[in-house]
Amino acid sequence: MSKRTPSLMRLLALLAVLMVLGGCAQKPVTEPKRSGVGFYFDTVVTATLYDAPEGTLDQIWAECERYEKLLSKTIKGSDVYRINNAGGQPVTVDPETWEILRRAKEISRMTGGAFSVTIAPLTAMWDFTDGTQRMPTDEQRLAALPLVDDSAIILGENNTVTLPAGMEIDLGGIAKGYIADKVAEMLRDKASGVILSLGGNVYVLGRKPDGAAYNVGIQDPDGKSGEVMAVVSTTDSSVVTSGIYERQFVKDGTLYHHILDPVDGLPSRSDLASATIVAASSMDADALATACIVLGREEALRFMREHGVEGVLVTRDRQVYKHQTSETFQLNMLVDIPVQ
Repeated sequence: MSKRTPSLMRLLALLAVLMVLGGCAQKPVTEPKRSGVGFYFDTVVTATLYDAPEGTLDQIWAECERYEKLLSKTIKGSDVYRINNAGGQPVTVDPETWEILRRAKEISRMTGGAFSVTIAPLTAMWDFTDGTQRMPTDEQRLAALPLVDDSAIILGENNTVTLPAGMEIDLGGIAKGYIADKVAEMLRDKASGVILSLGGNVYVLGRKPDGAAYNVGIQDPDGKSGEVMAVVSTTDSSVVTSGIYERQFVKDGTLYHHILDPVDGLPSRSDLASATIVAASSMDADALATACIVLGREEALRFMREHGVEGVLVTRDRQVYKHQTSETFQLNMLVDIPVQ
């Protein structure tokens, strides 16, 4: 055996130290993959966590239950229930409810009323889920239109909310996004990777165990449920899709879907079949995806450009439009349709 020189010995020792330090720099996966399914806000909630401590899923379900009791329109004693049944009197609400309403009013103003939480009296007249195909008469619909006005919500000091008598709010178009934001915030330091889904609201944090970004599918508006036409690859972002295919029925040869236009109380007749928004705020993405459907392709793209909103729009005649200002996401088409 040859005799090693002092310089060679020092080099080998240095390499050994670097190997140890390199191993320490990589965070080991100490906990298994954890997945769970819950049912809140009339939707399926799923969570997949990597490297998360035991009990984290229980914390997620506890938060979902807390928010449901706080924000549900139908649970007696919730903030929304108390606002709707206050007969025009001020109601003191949780600071989180107040903040959601503040942002809802702001987005309503920004979108020219295309998004509205005071549309509740109109949505109550339609049934897109129980098979009754219930819809309002023209007289009923026109009588409810004056009650749709988010600017009439008065947000006072000390978290007070005043809603004119006869009006109602429904946070279904924004609350799930807010909850996704808050749950994601809670999980940010608890797991190396997170996939959280509240119906059409998906929030992803970190990366897959192999270091890749997460893929979130965009439903094909003309396909079966779960049949995707494109994939959004992203991380540390929320991906929210709203589409006219989600809840609908056909009556006397006419298609009726659940995204109502606050202007006339009828299902939106714009040229958009779906809108997908990719953003750091799931609350904003939630509301804006709905607003884009109402606005239609031309107005939605103009709004996205003016406000720096990123996402993908699919028209009823299967044209795909993308607006992107950063490297937040990568769009991969799975069908042979050019992206404009």
